[in-house]
Amino acid sequence: MKKILGILVLGLLWTGNAYAQTIDFAVRISEPGSISSLMGADLEIEILDSGSMSSLLGDTEKWQVVGACSNTPNITVEIIDPGSISSILGDAKKIEIVENSIFGADKKICITNANDLDNDTLRILKLID
Repeated sequence: MKKILGILVLGLLWTGNAYAQTIDFAVRISEPGSISSLMGADLEIEILDSGSMSSLLGDTEKWQVVGACSNTPNITVEIIDPGSISSILGDAKKIEIVENSIFGADKKICITNANDLDNDTLRILKLID
């Protein structure tokens, strides 16, 4: 009986669909006007469309958002509007969000506070449609 139970348990463990991905950064998104925004984000980013001129010229870094995670954040970023002062002055890092690493993602990231973000931000990060 113990052998049958052991084989059954091993079979269930072996066929389980657990996928682990290596990430470069666990990112906390700081929304403008929030307390973490007032304390200062580690990095300001401007998310560009894949068809934008900067994106086509290769001036952007490509990030793949692999999903939400419960990791301790490595970095806090603030997403800024393209018309903001930081964007105009060139202080913000230009990011293109890609859905698949086949297209050459420079970094794979996960979002540590995805449950706190609004739907527009989740769409920008391509976490929802």
